[in-house]
Amino acid sequence: MEELEELTIDDRDQIGRRTGVPFVVFTYDPDDELSMESTIDGYIEKLRARGQTVEIIDIRDLVFSILEDQRILDQVIEKEKAAPEELAEGLSTALLGGRTDSLGKIASTIIDRVEDVDTAVMYRTGILYPFAGVSSILMQLENEIDTPLVVFYPAIREGKSLRFLKETEGTYYRARVI
Repeated sequence: MEELEELTIDDRDQIGRRTGVPFVVFTYDPDDELSMESTIDGYIEKLRARGQTVEIIDIRDLVFSILEDQRILDQVIEKEKAAPEELAEGLSTALLGGRTDSLGKIASTIIDRVEDVDTAVMYRTGILYPFAGVSSILMQLENEIDTPLVVFYPAIREGKSLRFLKETEGTYYRARVI
């Protein structure tokens, strides 16, 4: 956490310098998901104490809001109970734009919300599994935002790869990983 704080508070000009994108991925053990809430709150308070404006992006809440706005939340919940394997492609289309070149709902909402802030913090990303990965969102945000985006990412490191929720291997390589 110390490295993240130093980078986003004291060395902000270094964010994206080597990678070309303003994304920082902070990894933590998925088993620590519940205890991370207070850690994230403390981090946000430190940013604000240093005079930064912070946009907090709770991906779980964002996903539910998008599904409610599209009037499909109840159907998704029922489908998850009955046949969860059938949800992946439909949710990917509803939230990420599917296999089109257009921005998905998640990315376009993030773009709108981070425009006038110093730092954005994205967390509760575990809800994306198994229909999407954080990498899909970050790819859509490339060249769309200049605001540093810190992503709290429940994954374990295995060599040079990350295993999101100890399940899938991450494919996005441009973010700075801490």
